[in-house]
Amino acid sequence: MATYKATAEVNAPVERVWTVLSAVESWPSWLPTVSSVEPLDGTPIAIGARFRLRQPRLRPAVWKVTELEPPVRFAWTAKSPGMELFADHALERIDPGTTRVHLRFEFGGWLGCLLSAAYGSLTQAYLAQEAQALKRASESAS
Repeated sequence: MATYKATAEVNAPVERVWTVLSAVESWPSWLPTVSSVEPLDGTPIAIGARFRLRQPRLRPAVWKVTELEPPVRFAWTAKSPGMELFADHALERIDPGTTRVHLRFEFGGWLGCLLSAAYGSLTQAYLAQEAQALKRASESAS
């Protein structure tokens, strides 16, 4: 399984970063790697909640929340025949006003291995952009 990672240090408390990160339906307003988010089961993030994401240069995917630990982590998966995608979003409290963001993405399945080879550099670039965009959005949030 191919794994890609990105981190960023954010000058904001973990609760503020979580507020920005967990409002998935708002991502297109601050995240350049996401064109649209359609909540399929209501807007609050919850175990089992599904969201259809559209991203530049990628096919739309339905992501299902599989793990949720507010205010520090959520993970979700997108599945199709021969492939499983996994994305993990974790926040680490460094001190009361500083948070480290850890983003991780994995391609699984036989088709996932092929996609990793084709889209690995784009995936890494998107993760780096996402970590920096979350940093900017969280630091500018009031």
